[in-house]
Parts: sequence; structure tokens; C-alpha cells
Amino acid sequence: MQLDIADRVARLTISRPEKRNAMSGDMWQELVRHVRRIDETPGIAAVVLRGSGGSFSAGGDLAELSSSDPDHVAAYRHLAETAVLALTELAPPKIAEIDGTCFGAGCSLALACDVRICSPAANFRIPALGHGLTYEPVFVRRLVQAVGTGPAGLLLYGGERWNAEQAAAHGLVDKCAQDAAAAVGEIVAWLRGADVDDIVSTAMSIRTATRSR
Repeated sequence: MQLDIADRVARLTISRPEKRNAMSGDMWQELVRHVRRIDETPGIAAVVLRGSGGSFSAGGDLAELSSSDPDHVAAYRHLAETAVLALTELAPPKIAEIDGTCFGAGCSLALACDVRICSPAANFRIPALGHGLTYEPVFVRRLVQAVGTGPAGLLLYGGERWNAEQAAAHGLVDKCAQDAAAAVGEIVAWLRGADVDDIVSTAMSIRTATRSR
């Protein structure tokens, strides 16, 4: 994970392109540290989460999740949940810029963001059950909030793979843009001109309304 803070914007980049940005235990730990740093930095107007190398994230590291050491697997899963929840609770608006693969825990990371914008090349899947794994209840709840029970079942029970158009139709993403980076950039530019207290107040209002739905 990489963190760059400039011009009131924090950019988090998932960077493990040789594994399509699958999240290792070390990367989850880095994410927790980066979120803490963003939280402690005054004046942040927006947070952008993106992947490198043409993928958002292929999800959790299956090598770690299939370890023969149950304590290691339990610690990995706990760390992943801690990191995603920390990102979810971060005060400034969070925007996911999604390109290419967005699977499993990658979807959890995207759903931790307030706005999700993808490119036409994005594709989405949550294959946990097919790998002998469960999708954590807190992630299931957020998924259902976004897409509803039936579509969530198609992803979780059916292992469906959605293209960008399907993801937008179901509400897994909010917008599919030919140039996702440019679309995210327009939002960021708008937020840069606003007062941080007003931004955070608006973000909190939206999140409260979402949870009460």
C-alpha cells in the first residue's frame, strides 16, 4: 500500500501488481497505519482509493487464507476486518477508483468508500464460498445495503462475475466512466474548494442515512 497526501487529498494505492493487488497481511497492516495517518492529518478534503497495474484488487491473499495454521488464518481475517472497518470510519469522503479486477476483499474495500466509480474494464466477483471461505458478516451487511438481498445472493451464492455495466445497474458502483480517473478527479476538484467541516458534516449525514435504510 502506498499513501500520498497533497493538495488536501490523500491517495491510497494498492500496489502488488504481480498478484493483481491481492492483499497480504502486511498490506492490511499498512492500510491500518495509513488510515491512522490520514485521520491525524488536518485539512484532508477527500480520500481516493485505487489499484495499480490495471487491477483494483483480486481480494485476499489465498496463500495466507489457506494456511495450515488456523491461528495465522484467524489473525489474517481479523486484521483484514480491522483495516476495512478503519477505512469505513474515516471521516473525509472516500472515493474508490476501480479498474480491472475487483474481487472478494477488493469489493469490501470498495464498499468501505462513499462513492465508487469504475472503468468499463472493471469486473466484480465474491468467490469466497467457492474457495471454502466465508464472507465476513460485516462485509455482507455492507454489500446488502448497496445492492439488496437478491443481488448479494447472486454474488455470494452464485459466484456471479459482474461487468462494469452490471455492477452499476445493481448499485455496486455508482458510476461507470470511460475515464474513471478523470471522473474521480472532478469530484476531488469540487471538494478541494469546500470547507472541511462542511465536507465531513455532509459525509456523516449521508452515512447515517445509509445505515438507517
